[in-house]
Amino acid sequence: MLREILKKVAHFSEQKPFLMLLIILIITVFAGISATNVKSQTAFEKMLPQDNPIIKTLYEVRDEFGGTDVITICIKLKPSDSSDKVVDIRDPRVLKAIKELEDNLRYVDGITSVSSPVDIIIQKNNGIVPNDIDTVKDILNKLPEDKRKRIFNSDYSMTVVNAYTDAGGDQKKLMRVMDDVNERIEETPFPPGVEVIATGTPPMRKLMDELMKESQSFTTTVGLIGILIILIIYFRKPLSSIMPLLPVLIAVIWTGGAMGLLDIPLDMATAGIGSLILGLGIDYGIHLMHRYDEERRKGMPIDKAIETAVVETGTAVMATTATTVVGFLALVLAPLPMMANLGKVCALGISFCMVVVLTLLPALIVIEERHIMPLIKRLKGDTQ
Repeated sequence: MLREILKKVAHFSEQKPFLMLLIILIITVFAGISATNVKSQTAFEKMLPQDNPIIKTLYEVRDEFGGTDVITICIKLKPSDSSDKVVDIRDPRVLKAIKELEDNLRYVDGITSVSSPVDIIIQKNNGIVPNDIDTVKDILNKLPEDKRKRIFNSDYSMTVVNAYTDAGGDQKKLMRVMDDVNERIEETPFPPGVEVIATGTPPMRKLMDELMKESQSFTTTVGLIGILIILIIYFRKPLSSIMPLLPVLIAVIWTGGAMGLLDIPLDMATAGIGSLILGLGIDYGIHLMHRYDEERRKGMPIDKAIETAVVETGTAVMATTATTVVGFLALVLAPLPMMANLGKVCALGISFCMVVVLTLLPALIVIEERHIMPLIKRLKGDTQ
């Protein structure tokens, strides 16, 4: 029965190659649209079992007491050629800028509270920022030693502002909060010789989001170029080199569409899925193309060569796909959600590779043999 199904697929692709191409392209367009809905997930707690008491308690604490994630804004001295640069972080100009930054941060939607050790100095000075550094030093000297150590570091080159957010695992909200916080930092007029950097868990999650997307595009591009070079060396013809790669690229798009449709996030485990699918799926196209070329060298007509290549290669490809999918689906049973996501995505990706190779690649071969190559020959004949 399997061989009969593959025969029908081969006949359809051979007799109606453009219709097959159109069907695949329509599905790819919808998959591409769905892929835009894939969400990034960098929240550490989302990568752990959601029914674990530790994680459930974390969510309860957030519900009852607000944000548990802290954005630590570090204000520190940096080298500067300015004659007016700050040489002591206790400089009143720095304290005034910190006070302005705190006030602005309180208006950011998603920031539940803002605090700074500098607030103590302002409180001790009747609610206003001291105008001279001597006053600041005098206030500090009157404070207990343990409080002084929490305001500035030992050489008075650094202090911090803590901003609490209730974004939690809401990736979209966290990105917006971090954009707003960074905007407030840039707008605050700190004096020369001072550097302001946001760190802590939320900024690191934003950085991870950026690096995951960058890694995804970079690794996929590098993998694509490397595979194309090998195909060109092997087939020695531009069109024959590109054709096995096109179905795998389409399978990558379908995988992204499935992730968007099934709400599978882009996380640390699935960020490199593009290059992974390219590497695993290209074998199918190479095997089918090689078998087709082999049949053509024996003198077989196009339709018979296509049928033999699809049926004989297809049975082996389907068996290989089944074993590979089973291996990947074993990851779904892993207690870590991100490993389960990797298993789902890899199983989907390799399945799509099989489907697209067995349906689209024969159609592309027919289009090349019956339409593109004759056209190229005619064009060459006209130029001679």
